[in-house]
Amino acid sequence: MKHPEGDDPAYDAARVELGRTARRLNHAIVARDVEIEQLRDATETMTRLAEDFERSDRRERSFSNFKDSKRIAFVDGDQMTSHICRPGSGPGSPHGLEMTVTRAGDVAEARFVIGDSYEGAPGRSHGGIVALAFDDAMGFVLSIIHTVAYTGEITVRYKAPTPLNTPLVIRARLDRRDGRKLHLVAEMVEDRPDAPLIATSHALFIAIESYDPVSDTL
Repeated sequence: MKHPEGDDPAYDAARVELGRTARRLNHAIVARDVEIEQLRDATETMTRLAEDFERSDRRERSFSNFKDSKRIAFVDGDQMTSHICRPGSGPGSPHGLEMTVTRAGDVAEARFVIGDSYEGAPGRSHGGIVALAFDDAMGFVLSIIHTVAYTGEITVRYKAPTPLNTPLVIRARLDRRDGRKLHLVAEMVEDRPDAPLIATSHALFIAIESYDPVSDTL
């Protein structure tokens, strides 16, 4: 990879800006009633851009860097980070949710907005996007407990419609650990005082390696 993440802040910032612009376009494509000529012009432009990008080398993320990311210590109140193009929370992802995550003790608090391109029923988020938001938010708990793990199973209980273009917050934490099995729980509400539950989630993550800060080994 010519431009590993973290090596060049200017390059990383350009990726973030492109992701932000792509998300803006995604929402506009879905939510705006434009003329057919605009649709066709946009298709030609986007096809040309896609072909330009596809002529470049493929980016391959390093698994060792992925593991090492779990060594990062986020103290209480810190904003937590992950790789730039991570779906959901990645600021450089064209599919991102404008998500920012902070540590609140043993809880990962993810704040985000679900935009127009993720509409399911009229005026409501698609349920699969809510599941993505839960999965992504829970992934930050792994950084709190310094454990490398993969999602094994996730369930979501939808208690109310999830609104679009409304500040939301997910609070996720480790419920219990049984060997390699990590049981995580989370809840989602509007990001305002005394907001009622919109959805809850339980996930089973399977640990592949854990970080022991005493021995400093994986």
